[in-house]
Amino acid sequence: MLKNEMVAKNPLRGLDQSPGGGLMPGQVGLVAARAGTGKTAFLIQVSLDNLFRGNPVLHVSVGDTVTHVKAWYNELYRDLADGYDLEKAREVWDEAQANRMIMTFRVQAFTVAKLEERLADLVEQGIFSPRAVVVDGLDLDEGLSEILDALAAFAREKGLKVWVAARTHRTSGPLDEKVTPLLDRVQVAVGLEPEAKALTLAVFKNPSGTEGRTRISLDPRTLLLGATD
Repeated sequence: MLKNEMVAKNPLRGLDQSPGGGLMPGQVGLVAARAGTGKTAFLIQVSLDNLFRGNPVLHVSVGDTVTHVKAWYNELYRDLADGYDLEKAREVWDEAQANRMIMTFRVQAFTVAKLEERLADLVEQGIFSPRAVVVDGLDLDEGLSEILDALAAFAREKGLKVWVAARTHRTSGPLDEKVTPLLDRVQVAVGLEPEAKALTLAVFKNPSGTEGRTRISLDPRTLLLGATD
């Protein structure tokens, strides 16, 4: 099946913590990057990988609109499905969208407590119950430690897989220096770093595999994950 092929070929397999793929329930992953260097693209591909596996995903966007997030998904899936049978690709996409919920917050309004409250309403009403949550739009330099602690407790209590994307700025110093103090709070931590011809992935914490430089990259044109030569 098309979904199985997309799952098997995904370079995220190198970050799997579970035999079933991805994080284990109750775990938190962190992707850090400077603004504009692919963290949203990475996070959406994490989301798509879960969706292809049949895991409903709640996409939480801090500071962005539902329309803009949907456009990101549409563009990345179009590139991902390029070359596959059009009708099969459309069927996979329709199924994936049916299992995805997008929730937005204003930057100053986001707290994990508010996220839990809004999600509880959706679950109690039988509207949506995710197995994975991705949170985009957080700042690596502003109170992320406390947010990660709260998200970790949330993930453990609800048995969720949670990925967080956080940005930093060019003036904030080396990425590894910003991420290292947070490693005890997450199970997997990666950083996106621009190089001459690609965005490469630095793995700061990955219990199931090799840490350090990896062969995973982001294509600078499509922003799709790929294995470097």
